[in-house]
Amino acid sequence: MRYTVIRPGNHYASRLPELGDAPVVKLVTPRHAPARIGEYLLSLPAGGGTAQPVAPGFETFLYGLEGAATLSDGTPLGAGAWAYLPASASWTLAAGDAAARVLVVKRRYEPVPGHDAPGERNGHRDDVPWAETTLPGFRRRELLPVDDPAFDFAMSLLAFDAGVGLPFTEIHDEEHGLYMTAGSGTYALDGDEHEVAAGDFIYMAPYCPQGFTAVEAAEYLLYKDTWRDGF
Repeated sequence: MRYTVIRPGNHYASRLPELGDAPVVKLVTPRHAPARIGEYLLSLPAGGGTAQPVAPGFETFLYGLEGAATLSDGTPLGAGAWAYLPASASWTLAAGDAAARVLVVKRRYEPVPGHDAPGERNGHRDDVPWAETTLPGFRRRELLPVDDPAFDFAMSLLAFDAGVGLPFTEIHDEEHGLYMTAGSGTYALDGDEHEVAAGDFIYMAPYCPQGFTAVEAAEYLLYKDTWRDGF
C-alpha cells in the first residue's frame, strides 16, 4: 500500500524495553514496506521516562508536543522544542511534573563520501522564522539544515491559510512521515481523498501521488529523506 492514515481513534499502545510501561504508538516502522523509518508517539506519565538508555545505532529526531520532557544531556523538550541525535548517541528521556508527549523519528544514517556525520543539534520551532513561498498563504520552517548533504533527512513545518492548497499533485522518490499539528484539511493520496485534522498521521511511500488543501488554517510536521538516491 502506498500510504497509511492513522488517527488518534486508531492508536494502539505498544511497549518497548527502553520505555518500560510508558505507552508508545508505532505510527510507522519498516514492517510497513517500503518504509525506511520508524516514527513513534511517546506518552510519558508525570515523573516517568525511559526505563533504560536508548542504545546508539540510529539517528533520532525528537519533537515535543505537550508537557515538558528533558533529554539526558539536559535538552528541554517542551511543546515545540526539538533535538537531533546522531547514530553514535545513547540517550534517556524523562517527563517533569506533568505528563509529556513526544514525537520520535528513527532511521539508519546513510553516510556520504566527503561529509562527516552531523553532530547533535537542538532548538525550538520559534527559533526559525516562517519562510514565505511563491504560493500566497503557504509558509514553511526548516528545523534541520536543508543545504547540508551530511543530513540524510529533513524535518519541516508547513503552514497553510484556510482554503490554500498545494498547486499540483506531487509524485517523487522521497518518502514522508506527516503529523498534523494544527487545523484540518483534505489530503489526496494515490487517487483517494481523506479529511485530516490535528493529531492525524500519514505515511506516504515513494512515488505516492499526493496533495493537500487546508479547510481551516492548518500545519503539519513533515519528515522527508534528502540528499540520497535510495540505493
